[in-house]
Amino acid sequence: MAYRQSRNIESSIIDFLTTQCLADGWNLSIEKTFARVYTMDLPSICIRVGDTVHHKIEIGSDTTKRTATVLIDLFCTSDGQRLDLKDYLVSILKSSLVYYEYVISGGVVDSKTANGRIRVLSITDAPVSFDIDRSDLDKHDRFRHLLSLQINLSTVEV
Repeated sequence: MAYRQSRNIESSIIDFLTTQCLADGWNLSIEKTFARVYTMDLPSICIRVGDTVHHKIEIGSDTTKRTATVLIDLFCTSDGQRLDLKDYLVSILKSSLVYYEYVISGGVVDSKTANGRIRVLSITDAPVSFDIDRSDLDKHDRFRHLLSLQINLSTVEV
């Protein structure tokens, strides 16, 4: 079974961030299932593909080019860590990264093949505020931050 585009985007970004964060000394967990983050140690990151727009490439054709919003939730232990992590992620995500297509067998990645690039068009970052005292929040929600990336793929979809 092969992943479709949205899952390939999530997995490509997770692979990229896992490699970069490990190389740069960040000890954190990266997940694509929001609920799992609440069972992990901090800091942790959750990657999700949100709204997607499919732009027609040419008149009379069904080919499209995808522009998607990727949501990256940061769960940190302090304001300082939150600010450092979000600035670090912005700095490494500004340039494009490899888009992989994944083949899964028995719930495990069997293979991945590079098929273009994920281009980051813009990044918006904002702290997540629940408008209540932080001490009343779950430890995972006390120092949250959200990065919203507008991305597109270099490939055309048929």
